[in-house]
Amino acid sequence: MKLGEIVAPTIKELFIQRLEELILSGELRPGNPLPTEREIADEMKISKTTVHEGLRELIRLGFLETEGRKGVRVADYAQTGNLDTLLAIMRYRDGRLDSTTLRSMLDARGYLEYPAFEALAESHTPEDVARLTTLAEEAAHAAEISDDALAEALFRYHRTVTFLSGNTITPLILNAFLPACINSWKTHIRRVGREHCVRRLEEFTRCIEAGDGSGAVRLLREDHDGFIQELDSGVSRAEAARKRR
Repeated sequence: MKLGEIVAPTIKELFIQRLEELILSGELRPGNPLPTEREIADEMKISKTTVHEGLRELIRLGFLETEGRKGVRVADYAQTGNLDTLLAIMRYRDGRLDSTTLRSMLDARGYLEYPAFEALAESHTPEDVARLTTLAEEAAHAAEISDDALAEALFRYHRTVTFLSGNTITPLILNAFLPACINSWKTHIRRVGREHCVRRLEEFTRCIEAGDGSGAVRLLREDHDGFIQELDSGVSRAEAARKRR
C-alpha cells in the first residue's frame, strides 16, 4: 500500500486562507478597503507576487472586488461568489452553516429536487424503482447503526433520484453540498426520528412507482417546510434570549 506524499500548504494558500478567515469571521466586512499589495506584503512578511496572486484568487472566489483605481475592497460574497465560495465557507465552518445560509441551501435543494422527483415519477423504469427500493432498504439498515450512517444513506437516495431523473448536473451540485447536506440530514433525523426518515423514503418510492410526482413533491416540501419552521423558531428563541440579557 502506498500512503502517498504529504504536501504542506503553500504560502499563497495560507495567505488565501487567512483572508478568508478574516472575511468570514466578520473582521473584514463588505466595502472595507484593503491596503496596497506592497503594504500587505510588508506586514505579512511575504512576497508581493504571492499577495498579487492570492488577491486574484480571492477576487475569483467573490470575496474581494476591484473598484477601478480605488484598489481592492471586500465584496458581498453572497452576491459575487460562486460554488467555490460556498465550498470555502463550508471548509471554514467545518461543514456547518449559519441559519440564513442553511435556509438558502434548503431552498436551493428544493429548486433542484422538486423537478427531479416529478420528472422521475413521470418517466421511470422498473430498474429505477428497484434501485430506489434497494437504497431505501439500505437506509433502514443504516438507521439501526447511527444517525451518521442514516444521514449518508438519505443523501445517497436523494442524489440518486436527481441522477435517475436524467439531469447530470444536479448530482454534481448536491455532491458539492455534501458536508452541509450531511449535517442538515443529521439535524433532520434528530428532529423527526429515524423511523420517519426511513418511512419517507418508502413513500417517495411508492409515489415515483405510481407516477405521482406531485405527491412525492408534497412530501418533500412538507419535510423542508418543517425543517425551516424549526430553524426559524430556533432563531427566534435565540433572539429572545439575547434580549433577556
